[in-house]
This record gives sequence, C-alpha cells and structure tokens, in this order.
Amino acid sequence: MKILVLDDHDAIRVFVSQLVTSIVPHATIFLSNSIESAFSSIKSNSSLDFVICDLELNFGCSTLIPELCNDRKIPCMIYSSHVNMVLIQELEKYNVCCYVSKTSGIEALCSGVDALLNRKKFQCSLVKSTIESKSEFKETEKLELTKGQKAALEVLIRGFNREEAADILKISLNTLNNHIARARETNNCENFEELLRRYRFWDLMS
Repeated sequence: MKILVLDDHDAIRVFVSQLVTSIVPHATIFLSNSIESAFSSIKSNSSLDFVICDLELNFGCSTLIPELCNDRKIPCMIYSSHVNMVLIQELEKYNVCCYVSKTSGIEALCSGVDALLNRKKFQCSLVKSTIESKSEFKETEKLELTKGQKAALEVLIRGFNREEAADILKISLNTLNNHIARARETNNCENFEELLRRYRFWDLMS
C-alpha cells in the first residue's frame, strides 16, 4: 500500500505518517511539503493508493491535489485547519471521501484515516456542523478576476500602495483603481479588505 502525506509542517507530516503506519505497518509512505512535490509524486506514481493532504501551504488555499486525485481515482483525505462551506462545496466536486479539521483531535484524525483506508466517507464534527450551519459564507467564495485585476492584487498583496503598484505594473493609477473597483463589484465585496482576504485565501496558489 502506497500513501502520500502532504503538509508543510514537518511535525504534522511525521505525526500523520506515524499514525498511518501504526494502522498499516507495511505501508510505504511518501512525504511531501509542497503542492509542487505532491503533484509530481502523484503524476509519476501510478500505483499510489491514498493521499492525505493539507489545503493551506504557505501561500493560500489550493484544491489542486484533491482535483488531481479525483482525476486519477485516488481516495483523498483532507486534514486542514480550514473548514468553511465554500471549501466543503469545492471538495465535494472532487469526491473527497474524508475531511478532518486539525482542531478536531486525535480521535477524529484516527477515524478519518481508518475510513480513508477502508474507502469510506468520514467528516469530523466541525465539518458536519459547518454543513448544517445557516451562517453567511460569502467572504470565502472564490473570486472571479480578469488578468489585469489579478495582477493588481498580486502587487498590492505584497504591501505596495496603489501609486507604487501602478508604477510596477506600468499602468495609470486610474486604471489600477478601476481594476480594484470592478473586482469588488463583480465579486460583491463590501470593501477592499474583503477583496484582499478572499484573494489571500484562494488565489495566491493558482
């Protein structure tokens, strides 16, 4: 049995791999600390049986690995600090069978790993309560951005002010402000801070 564990925190990566081998002693564990290395491992290893992965890896939230697992028909478990309705809906598209919050404790993680290895569905209590919640989740929805809007946000997210960003992009300040205003309008953002929050959450890895 071959299992890939993806997490950018060394201690968590080692802990999860030790938990898996305590359940399946003869499993071969592949460890990855980045989306790129995990993507390469999945692409090059046609006999991979399972994947356990985080979603937030240094720069933002990415569903690239669950999407690739779905394409390859590899059962995937998410073990992440992030849990919200938008993520749950995104992951449902990729048939993620197990979703466990890192705040849910060892018992939930063990149950998730056990379900994954038996190809069963499992959601920790936090994921279940999020699904049942009626609260607003607009601020974590993915953004629809043009190339110009994304370029503007990529510079602004690095801490440059609007005048500096316009100079870096070689566009007028008016054009940059139009990019921001249209991005806010298209994505129904109440303010610029919400636009940046949603960009940080999703688009830095894309």
